[in-house]
Amino acid sequence: MHKILVISDSHGKVAPIKPLLDRYSGNVQTVVHLGDNAKDLLQYQSYYPAINFVAVAGNCDFTNEVPRERILTIGGQAKVLLMHGHTHDVKSNYNRLIYYSLEKGVDACLFGHSHTPVVFSHESVFFMNPGSISEPRGQSKAGYGIVTIDSQGNINGEVLAI
Repeated sequence: MHKILVISDSHGKVAPIKPLLDRYSGNVQTVVHLGDNAKDLLQYQSYYPAINFVAVAGNCDFTNEVPRERILTIGGQAKVLLMHGHTHDVKSNYNRLIYYSLEKGVDACLFGHSHTPVVFSHESVFFMNPGSISEPRGQSKAGYGIVTIDSQGNINGEVLAI
């Protein structure tokens, strides 16, 4: 079983990050930041050497040190696409994101940008936007996601409020 703590859109507000890392440090193997101040997460990496820290850049990340997207392979079988989502117009609809994920042949796509949480599946691909950890929009609350990948590659997840 592989668990991923998923955060996004911290925008320089780091206060909620360390308590989450402390809470989940013994229960997750990977922590992901989906952009817009990815460095907010990466600054804690040396404090948690047993956890794999992964980040992608968003539209507010002006660095070449963090890639715009990544595909993680978990357990040798589950492929997880990480992206911010701004390049696929996720604030309007999910069509481009869905088609892109299907083209890439991934099992899951984790994205941010809209600051609004959502979890859904389409044609056996799992999708999650954890919302924003610091600046929620709409009726949502500041939150994060937990994704679980079992030994058969089955993927489940939920968005939780801080």
